[in-house]
Amino acid sequence: MSMHEQEKSADKLLWEVELKKLNESLPRERRSVSDLLSESRPAYKNLAGETVYFNREELNEFAKAVPKGSSSLVRLPIVIVRESGLKKGTYLIDGNEREIEAVNLLLDRPPYNNKYLFRPEVLELIRRFPSIITFGFVL
Repeated sequence: MSMHEQEKSADKLLWEVELKKLNESLPRERRSVSDLLSESRPAYKNLAGETVYFNREELNEFAKAVPKGSSSLVRLPIVIVRESGLKKGTYLIDGNEREIEAVNLLLDRPPYNNKYLFRPEVLELIRRFPSIITFGFVL
C-alpha cells in the first residue's frame, strides 16, 4: 500500500470514529407516540446508553400533529439527518410516511411525503420541540 493510500485509509478511519461519536445521541430504539403518551416519564435510551426524557408539553403538542389513528406508527424521537451529499442547509427526516407527515403539518407545509427540510425549518423544530428532535450525520 502506497503512502497516499495509507493516508486515505487513516483519514477514512478517523471520520468513521468521529461520526460514531457524533451519532451517539441517536436512539437505540424509537418509541411510538401512543406508548410515550401512556407513560408518566416518557423516555428513550440513546446509543451512548443514556436515558433521554421527553418534555410532556412538547410531546402533547407534537401528538396533535399526528394523523388520526397513526399514533402507534409515529415513533420518537424524530431523527433529522445531515448528509454530506446534500446541499448546504438541507436536511432529511429519517422516518416513515406518517412521521414525515406529522413534521410537515407542524411546519404548516403540505403533509405529502416531503422528507427534506431546510435550515430555518430545522431551527423552528428545535425551538419548539427540543426534546423530540435529535440529529444524525452521514458521510
